[in-house]
Amino acid sequence: MLAPLTFELLAAAFFAACVLVALAAPASPRRRLLTALLSAGIATVALNAGHAVDGARGWLGHAYLVAGYWIPALLVPSPAVAGRFESWLVRIDERWRRVAIGPPAWARPVLELSYLLCYVLVPLAFVIIWTTGTLSDVDHFWTAVLLAGFLCYGSLPWLVSRPPRSLDAPAGPSAGVRGVNERVLARVSHGLNTFPSGHVAVSLAAALQVVPISRPAGIVLLAIATAIATGAIVGRYHYAADVVLGAAIGIGVSLLV
Repeated sequence: MLAPLTFELLAAAFFAACVLVALAAPASPRRRLLTALLSAGIATVALNAGHAVDGARGWLGHAYLVAGYWIPALLVPSPAVAGRFESWLVRIDERWRRVAIGPPAWARPVLELSYLLCYVLVPLAFVIIWTTGTLSDVDHFWTAVLLAGFLCYGSLPWLVSRPPRSLDAPAGPSAGVRGVNERVLARVSHGLNTFPSGHVAVSLAAALQVVPISRPAGIVLLAIATAIATGAIVGRYHYAADVVLGAAIGIGVSLLV
């Protein structure tokens, strides 16, 4: 068995922490037990991933990232009760919207499409790293991406808020790319707002890790990640404060790694 890689130790530490948090979280006993069992299982997989071939170990990073998004949401009481924190986000957003200049009409569908690409940017960046880099590059990639994601997802049980679009007056079913985004979110999202924005942090971290391996591909991915951040605000998928801090985390983690 090979020794655990850095990103596997990071994943094991995060999910071990989830086990401890589940003991005192405000969620129901059933949800706390489910969180503890799932987290313990994933931590065990991460620590023993050295039994797998190197390529398979790298692909498991996707599972750690998705689990890191969903498991903290289990510790939020259902139905979620938003309070002062959400009110603070709304006030910051209102101040920003009073001075911000909105994009032209033609740019909105482009930004909606860009936001949709957040689901494929990380797998695409990983494939570039996996096919052109070394196992060490894969380790650096997932260490940056997972750390960025975990820093955003881990606050969810305490900093509860709803996405800003859910606070807007309903305007009927959306069409075009906006409608696709909403249908995708209805199926792959837990419906809570992550603070900071995990979409932005993870996308930027992934793109920045590609730059040293393939500069042209990294620049393209950075442009997409920037559009994802812009689309998150314009489309009301995240608050402005989410996006700014998410970008800071994505960039900071990448520089650190």
